[in-house]
Amino acid sequence: MNDRRVVVVIDMDEEVRSSLQATLGEGGFEVHCAATGESGVALVRAMQPDTVTLDLVLPDTDGYDVLRRIREFSHTYILIITARRDLRATLKGFDAGADDYMVKPIRPRELRARVDGMLRRPRQLTVPPIVTPREPPLVSPRLQTATTEKPAQDPALAQGLTAVHGLATAEGRAPDRGYECSYKHKGLELDCVTRAATLGGRTLQLTRTEFDLLHILLERGSGVVTKAELVGLLGLVRREPGNPEVGVAGTRDPGRIIETHVGNLRRKLGDDARKPRWLKTVRGSGYTLA
Repeated sequence: MNDRRVVVVIDMDEEVRSSLQATLGEGGFEVHCAATGESGVALVRAMQPDTVTLDLVLPDTDGYDVLRRIREFSHTYILIITARRDLRATLKGFDAGADDYMVKPIRPRELRARVDGMLRRPRQLTVPPIVTPREPPLVSPRLQTATTEKPAQDPALAQGLTAVHGLATAEGRAPDRGYECSYKHKGLELDCVTRAATLGGRTLQLTRTEFDLLHILLERGSGVVTKAELVGLLGLVRREPGNPEVGVAGTRDPGRIIETHVGNLRRKLGDDARKPRWLKTVRGSGYTLA
């Protein structure tokens, strides 16, 4: 994780800004605040923060518009903080490029946990690459031979990680360590080191969650990834004392959030769910490469 942890808070309410600044400041963050959408976008561009907290109600513009504008030049994590509780607003936020969603009033410990949780999602996924026996791996041979990671020495550890993720490790690499990887599939290219995704030479403007989702599907190859797996691998579930698992947005159907992210990814790829070229829905199961 980068030692310089910067957060930009965009909220029209001075009391809320002060509260968020104090809460995140206590968590070791460098916090910068903006009271309007215009000043918030400018601040994000200038500070290049790790995380942005964004209210949907702003005095000069719509919060969703601010979110989309930020996404035009930044892949920072964006956490929506709003008083709106309906699922439609939540899904619209994810559709515009948000990574997480919280409803006011904000509990300080939960806020810090949410932000820390987002930042723990690595720039390159630590899920081991999947090699499907019936088809060649999608990892670029050039980068595959350049990999210098040593195999895990503890068979019990490797077995435990396989059980947790429901995935097979490749070349015995422990999934808590980074590795270089590159994928190509029907003109789609993804580089996990630079976190760049291109299609036919055109750069795709993906959110971090969309990039990670695409990475998982490319790793799995022709295998199916279930919604439950994606929810866990993307960190889209939180646990609350005395309550069942709920999605990051508070909905008890986190699979619906996966559907939204897949829909966003399809739109950016120019893919058609009815005649998919890249992402195929396996009814009643999950998703796979087309």
